[in-house]
Amino acid sequence: MTANTIGVSGLGHSRLPARLAALTELARIAAGRTGSEGFSQELLADTEKLLRRSGERMRMSASHTVVALTGGTGSGKSSLFNALAGATFSPAGVMRPTTKHLHACVWGMEGAAPLLDWLSVQRRHRYARASALDEGEASLTGLLLLDLPDHDSVVTGSAAMVDRLVKLADMLVWVLDPLKYADASVHRRYLVPLAGHAAVTTVVLNKSDTLTPEQVADCAADLRRLLDAEGLSETPVLVTSAATGAGLDELRRTLATVVAARQAASDRIAADIDALLERFAVYAGDSVPGWLAPVASAQLVAAPTTEATATASNGPAPATTQTSERPPWEHDGWVDSRAADEPGGTAQASRPPWSDGTGNEPGAGTSPDAPANGRTDSAADWQPWQTNAAPTKPASTSRPPWEDASSNRPGGGVPALDPVMYIPSGPAAVLTAAAAKAAGVAAATETLNGARERRAMSYIGWPPARLVARLRGGAPTSARKLLAGESTDGAQAQRSDMDNAITVFAEEVGGSLPEPWSRTVRAAARSRANEAQAALGAAVAQGLPSRDKVTGWWRLIAAVQWLLMLLTLAGLVWIALILSLHGSHKSSSLISDTALAPWLGVMVVALLLLGGLIESWCQNMVVLAADREREQANQAIMSRIAAVTSDLVLAPAGRELADYERFRAELAAARDGADPATSSSSL
Repeated sequence: MTANTIGVSGLGHSRLPARLAALTELARIAAGRTGSEGFSQELLADTEKLLRRSGERMRMSASHTVVALTGGTGSGKSSLFNALAGATFSPAGVMRPTTKHLHACVWGMEGAAPLLDWLSVQRRHRYARASALDEGEASLTGLLLLDLPDHDSVVTGSAAMVDRLVKLADMLVWVLDPLKYADASVHRRYLVPLAGHAAVTTVVLNKSDTLTPEQVADCAADLRRLLDAEGLSETPVLVTSAATGAGLDELRRTLATVVAARQAASDRIAADIDALLERFAVYAGDSVPGWLAPVASAQLVAAPTTEATATASNGPAPATTQTSERPPWEHDGWVDSRAADEPGGTAQASRPPWSDGTGNEPGAGTSPDAPANGRTDSAADWQPWQTNAAPTKPASTSRPPWEDASSNRPGGGVPALDPVMYIPSGPAAVLTAAAAKAAGVAAATETLNGARERRAMSYIGWPPARLVARLRGGAPTSARKLLAGESTDGAQAQRSDMDNAITVFAEEVGGSLPEPWSRTVRAAARSRANEAQAALGAAVAQGLPSRDKVTGWWRLIAAVQWLLMLLTLAGLVWIALILSLHGSHKSSSLISDTALAPWLGVMVVALLLLGGLIESWCQNMVVLAADREREQANQAIMSRIAAVTSDLVLAPAGRELADYERFRAELAAARDGADPATSSSSL
């Protein structure tokens, strides 16, 4: 990793940029899911501050380590500061020991000015240890030692300054005295919250010269016990005396070791990230029930570019122009990480995710003549980390400085999985079946089957039967509507049944998830429920065949049946003529020969039987064809219903579940700095 990748000087910590990028994504996912049962607004605010603060520190000098001496009044930290610096830079009080101003001593001043500006150290309180007489302190080169005001000082603003600098320092040295080493204010307010910062925290029991050796041992042991009980078992405890110099060599060696490693700034940021991740972890549970993460880089499909892509999560997706229609839980304050690639995007793809890209960062173009406290008279030059109030200025329309403008972050630029893939197959199938039942698919296809059989009988049946059917009005009204492609009451989805089905589905796929995810999954599943009834009715209607569909062989059989009917009528007329004219003609003829009557009777009976056999055979063929048509219609309708449930229910819920899985992946990536795509496949 080069310096250009992470800032002006940069901090050599290979995993830190990836962890910050993952933390940025966690905050982005969480931003749209706040509320009484959602992500804490305080957590998001703390995350924003950490990302901003980390970005600012990573653009500062990596060759300097900021070590802050902090403690209460009378602890002797100013005397300890002077003893380490070798000069009386920070005057100690006499009547009431108190430090009113922030003092800094730098071993190796080159490149430290922007860092001192960022810390708001006034120029008259900056001291350098860089003369030839200080060669014995070469091991401390790069140390920027701060003497903070007393955290319990009565001076206005001192406590706020201490709170700010405690968060900015790379390493903290807490100076306690034998009389107040167990003070609850310092333990509860500062030490306990730093339980995960053992690598960058040291506790010094000062003023050991005021105690006997036995008392020093007792106080040190009791302080050790308190720290162990507060989760600071790995925090070292040193015993010193600024008056006699006892323990100062050990403290110098500790500081020299930290300065030589040049990892304190990175370790401090990493510890701050760990502390935030513990608060994020309460919102992450087990994986989506019944869903298995695909192998990374496999089974990847492009995210849909329809309005469905504008989701609650603001999740990673290919750069597409998204619709303005967003679900109600989407937050306006956070934008997609690839917004710079869209029209109007202005961010630079090369800058890290915690960089604001404004050029006004601390250390970037800082004027050497700027006021020591960082304040200027121009609103444009005011920085958000300054202690004084900001001048009035118009609200910025730029994106938050911790937002990633590059698709090159871990997991960036990877096509999104189809959100429906996050829905377990079992609940999806149950929902589709429930939607089909609510839409009356079975009744529609059964009615279609009967209607097709009745319509076919009007062609293949005997002509008298067809005439009777036509006189009665043909096919039933419901059948005519179905064949005409019109929706009927049976084809309309019952809203209550569909609502119940969606509720059961949402509870099954998201009910076991922690808040706010179970709530947002239910909201996503129901976000388009009002469209379901009409959409399912249309799916049923579109899956039914048209009214004018007539099979060709029906017409042929109708012609044959009419021919057989005419022949039968002709035979009957012939027989009637023979019987009526019998004996009126002396000579034999076709209409008077009684010998023909039996044969004509046989012919009529044969025609009647043939017509009945043809009708029976054709009716069986029609039943089989109607069954096939019903199955085809059922498949077509079910396919459309599956598409409707996918678009209206599965996809919105799937996107929320995808965001949940992405949240879990980003949480794992923020913990170890791995690629979220790899983390998601291993969860």
